[in-house]
Amino acid sequence: MVHVLVACQVLLATVFVVSAYSKLRSRAALRSFAATLGSLPGPIRFPAALATAVVEVVAAAGLVVLPRAGLAAGGVLLVVFSTWIAVSLRGGRREPCRCFGASVTPLGPVHLVRNGLLLLVVGLGAVAAAFTGGPVTVAGLALAVPAGLVGAVLLIAFDDLAELFLPVSGGA
Repeated sequence: MVHVLVACQVLLATVFVVSAYSKLRSRAALRSFAATLGSLPGPIRFPAALATAVVEVVAAAGLVVLPRAGLAAGGVLLVVFSTWIAVSLRGGRREPCRCFGASVTPLGPVHLVRNGLLLLVVGLGAVAAAFTGGPVTVAGLALAVPAGLVGAVLLIAFDDLAELFLPVSGGA
């Protein structure tokens, strides 16, 4: 189970680092993300955007240093993100998702599905953390790390991948 935990740590830490980097790579990127927080009062959008990226970095670091605490922090963060998306959708707001950088894809159910999958990874990691006891092996790491990275790439690109398979609405 230790290698399952490692795969979950790699996947989640990669997702949070890429998400934070996409927001922090420039002031313009952070402002662009802040603009999607339209339901917040204007003066607190930028600080809220910055805080979001910082918490993502902290969650990623926690996953590496203190896996159980990192899993808990990541889970809470994903629940907050999912709640934000659900409330936005319910209120009719479909700002572009800037979760992983500049995107014109509006928020939608696919983002809730992605977060649900990430929460499943958190749960799997928590179960694996509860039952870790075996040794870490090189062969196990050689499988766990790439599996975590592939999973992260697939989840980062999830809305683009979903667009390939879901019917486009409003078209002929």
